[in-house]
Amino acid sequence: MGIPFLTIDMAGEQAHTKSVGEIRRHQLDLLKALGEDTPDNVVSFDTLETQHYCEQKAVFERAERPTEENRPERLLRAQEQHNQLVEASANTDEEYDVDDVWDDIEAGDVSLLYPPLVHEMVGMTLYARPTYLRFVDSHPTQLTLVRGVTKEGYLDQLFPNERFLLWCYGTLLDRIGFDVSDLSIRYLKYPQAKFDVVELSRAQMLVAVEDGDDISIQLDENATIHPNIRRHPLEYERDPDRGKQLRDYVSFWRDGGDPTGASHWKQCASCRFRPECDLVLAEGEQRR
Repeated sequence: MGIPFLTIDMAGEQAHTKSVGEIRRHQLDLLKALGEDTPDNVVSFDTLETQHYCEQKAVFERAERPTEENRPERLLRAQEQHNQLVEASANTDEEYDVDDVWDDIEAGDVSLLYPPLVHEMVGMTLYARPTYLRFVDSHPTQLTLVRGVTKEGYLDQLFPNERFLLWCYGTLLDRIGFDVSDLSIRYLKYPQAKFDVVELSRAQMLVAVEDGDDISIQLDENATIHPNIRRHPLEYERDPDRGKQLRDYVSFWRDGGDPTGASHWKQCASCRFRPECDLVLAEGEQRR
């Protein structure tokens, strides 16, 4: 069964809270300052997604950056695939920089790939780069994250941490000052074992024009690489509860708070920090 496209009552009521030129200036100032910050002052959205899954992970992530030695093979493979996708889809002009990105946004360019976005919150800087961000008349209308999954069954599921991450990207654009009344956010999922960078890059463009609540894309009538790519779209909605959760997570990183840990043993079973964790759950155990 497909995941429904969520509609909201407030669509059309939101507007730019800042001009595009003002947003541009603030973004470029923050990006410039980002290079001068220490890592502890910056939180990436990828880290927030991990923390949503189990806050204990965030403690180890803060102390130890993942390496090829301590990261599971499936995560290494996912990172390699992500890098290939970005390299294949990025603009080939080496002189095309962030200023050029914002030139295109102000000019009303309809599509951009992988622009950096930053926002200050509770004394920290949030940093994110969506895989695909589409603009129409300088308004963000479609935001796509791409993920390879290890099991075919995961193609049809949108997990809580994935929903939260999608929402975080939407609220980032909202807080930056964009009109998000027409913003849809979505995951494009594909079987990790069948990764093909060219086919997947084509799929990103197809989801930008395809309608439907949850669709399966056949890229080519003879294609065998991606017989089943799934798109899971949601419409962005302002949510005070999720906003509080986001602030709490960022504050956790700022203050080094105590983690609560995962709630189900299966989460611990797949955690790469399990050997070092003092909150690990045994098989069959749940945290109450």
